[in-house]
Amino acid sequence: MTNEIDISGVRILYLDDDIFDCRMLSVLLKNTGAVVHTVLTAEDLYKKIESEGYDIIMIDHMMPEYDGITVLQQLRDRHLCDNTPVIAITGNNLASAKSNYIEMGFDEYVAKPIRKNKMLNAIAECLGIKPDVDDNDRRPHILVVDDNELNLMLVENILSEEYRISTALSASDALDILKTDLADMILLDLHMPGISGYEFIEIIKKDEQLKDIPIICLTSDNGSDAELKCFEMGVMDFITKPFVAEIMRMRVSRILELDRLQNELKYEVEKQTIKLREHSRRFERLTTQIMLTLASTIDAKDKYTNGHSVRVAEYSKMIAKQLNLSRQVQEDIYYMGLIHDIGKIGVPDEIINKTSRLTDEEYAIIKTHTTIGGEILEKMSEMPDIALGARYHHERFDGKGYPEGLKGEQIPMVARIIGVADAYDAMTSNRSYRKALPQEVVRSEIVKGIGTQFDPIFAEVMLKIIDDDTEYVLKER
Repeated sequence: MTNEIDISGVRILYLDDDIFDCRMLSVLLKNTGAVVHTVLTAEDLYKKIESEGYDIIMIDHMMPEYDGITVLQQLRDRHLCDNTPVIAITGNNLASAKSNYIEMGFDEYVAKPIRKNKMLNAIAECLGIKPDVDDNDRRPHILVVDDNELNLMLVENILSEEYRISTALSASDALDILKTDLADMILLDLHMPGISGYEFIEIIKKDEQLKDIPIICLTSDNGSDAELKCFEMGVMDFITKPFVAEIMRMRVSRILELDRLQNELKYEVEKQTIKLREHSRRFERLTTQIMLTLASTIDAKDKYTNGHSVRVAEYSKMIAKQLNLSRQVQEDIYYMGLIHDIGKIGVPDEIINKTSRLTDEEYAIIKTHTTIGGEILEKMSEMPDIALGARYHHERFDGKGYPEGLKGEQIPMVARIIGVADAYDAMTSNRSYRKALPQEVVRSEIVKGIGTQFDPIFAEVMLKIIDDDTEYVLKER
């Protein structure tokens, strides 16, 4: 069942200086078929309108550099919205707000936090999609469903001064009304022929567009079983028959206010969640950029190993993925692989790029890159394990590696993975002292090192990756 007003193909342009409010609107209208563009400045708004056509323009009222009224006046002066409705988006939720904004020159207004049905109704009214609704009646819409006409009349008499009331004699009639005119609240009789009140609640709660509409049941039942069942189904409250006018007004007002507060809270939570996600994405991008910059700086010291750190990071992540390690562990190993050789910053270039055999003294200096790297990275308190790959990637499974001669599983897992990836890339790359080795030779060297240089499990995974690489992508540089 579809209950949304059809705005598919409608082109909407929204100006708001808050990027998160822009994203909230885009999310809100995501599945409507509308084309939603957002801008953060008035200048961008003018440019967009001049270059593209829009059916609706929305403008936030309160912005630090200029208010929405000023922007609207600029649009009018430039003849940029002569035939385009303009909707004010505002935090002003007073009853007089609509007439005030109309006087200012807007065609409609929607109050924050924006609710989807309010937004759809405003758009539809501007475009003439739903002419049967009174444009001037912005009161909360209450749908009353009861098979007794007298009850409908009583409720309408009690509530019609404060609320816009629709009535339905059956659940099926109520569902037809909701297809074109969403309600802010439903007052529902439980005992009706055809679709019962309980069945109606089930239908509402399964519908994505309707499930959050608060429901108050109208009942003459005195037992607690009906109340308990309805509360379990998501009903907000009960009003017993015969109706007491003041009690009905108070309960309806209380539930609508609670619903408004819940929607404001939900809106703020969603907004803050978007902010947190964006901050997290920015941090991840920044972290990756810093790591790549460090890796490039390290590799620049060795003219023969351009891209070595990135490749080691990628191979390490491939091994972790083959082992079905978590995505977070895969990312951590990737970062560790990027900076596993950071300690080479402390090794003289002439030793790193020496084409002849290293002396014992020079080899001892080369080996210090593991401890130097560990000391540099262990200061990163926010990522306490980041130093493990740099410090221990030259340890050997048989305990004959450096810097500490760790053996077997004494070597941190990430270092054992990076160790295999590092050795593979070293053998398949041109070095200062030799050319890259053929893939079959590299494979046999890894097999030879199982249980001595390499952890058997991780070495076998590396061999599988090599064997699966039928197009020799790993060999491409």
